Amino acid sequence: MRFEDKEFLAEQIRLHRKLKGYTQEQLAEMADLSVQHISRIENGCYIPSLNSFFKFVSILDIDLKVFGFNIEKTNNPVKDKLINLIANLPNDKLTLYENVIEALYKSKQT
Repeated sequence: MRFEDKEFLAEQIRLHRKLKGYTQEQLAEMADLSVQHISRIENGCYIPSLNSFFKFVSILDIDLKVFGFNIEKTNNPVKDKLINLIANLPNDKLTLYENVIEALYKSKQT
C-alpha cells in the first residue's frame, strides 16, 4: 500500500485535481479543508487523514488501485465484510471508524 508515501500521495492528489480542472481553492471547499492544508498535502508536507483521503478519492474520482488498494475478494469472509462496509460508509462516518480501529489496534500493542 502506498498510503504512507507522502510524495506519492501529493503527486496523485495534485495530478487528479488538475485532471478534473479544479483549483486548490475549489478542492478545499469541496473537501471542507483550508487551502493551506490542501497546499501542504500537495507539497508532501502532510499526509491526509483517512477521512480526508477518502474525500479526495471521492471528489477526484481516483481509483483506489492507484494507491495499492485491492478491493477484490480476499477469500476471508471477515476481511471482505469489513472492506465492503468501509467502502460504502458515508464520509462523515469514516473518522469515527478510523478512531475506533486505531484505538483497538493500540490497545493490542500494550
